[in-house]
Amino acid sequence: MVKCLYCGKEVPDDSAHCPHCGAVSHFQRKGYRAGARRRFLFWFILLVLFSFFMAFWLPR
Repeated sequence: MVKCLYCGKEVPDDSAHCPHCGAVSHFQRKGYRAGARRRFLFWFILLVLFSFFMAFWLPR
């Protein structure tokens, strides 16, 4: 159990919303945050590879 950031009452760890005030829970163990990290890593690597490609491909 964690405390809700908005109302301060106890909220289960795996709950998506606070049952008391309805606010979105920021302490989810799984769900959006795990996917967001993976997407960020994918786009970051893609950007780095693109940057290296453009640095060597463009005329000097």
